[in-house]
Amino acid sequence: MTSPDPNVFVQIHDVLCRFFLCFDQRDWPSMVECLAPQVSIDYASSGREPPSTMSRRDFVERRQNAVDDLTKQHSFSNLLITQEAGEGVVSARCNYLILRFDLSPSRNQAQTQTQSQAQTQSQVPAISEENFFHSCGNYEFQLRDIQGEWKISSIKQNALQSWGNAALHGGSSQGRK
Repeated sequence: MTSPDPNVFVQIHDVLCRFFLCFDQRDWPSMVECLAPQVSIDYASSGREPPSTMSRRDFVERRQNAVDDLTKQHSFSNLLITQEAGEGVVSARCNYLILRFDLSPSRNQAQTQTQSQAQTQSQVPAISEENFFHSCGNYEFQLRDIQGEWKISSIKQNALQSWGNAALHGGSSQGRK
């Protein structure tokens, strides 16, 4: 395996950082800008939508409509990039960890007095089995150079494990029931 051009690696890394941050910040207009006009998706391994191709606006609209009120942090690591034989196409693979917390006061009222005191001091609710849903696995992306900018044209999620309260996350197969 040959190493990709370092400039390409940095550009791809930047696109993926921005893409994941868009989920965390619910920045839907910026997410559109990370995507190619048509996006192939495959979230079947997590029990979500089957493989399909859609416009970038439809992709973002689905994410926006499925949004919940959870606080999220998407992280990725072990980014590997392979430049395809033809210029302008790159495959990328990375591990992911998605942390999701329900920090709404209504769900956290069942906490003990000790936890409530700690919350007052730190302003962050204590973590319990009821107020989080985390996932890990890996993503496979394909990116295309479109008019000098790298855009995500394919997303495949390979879920490894999820834990916590699946009912919090509408995107999980358990959360949609």
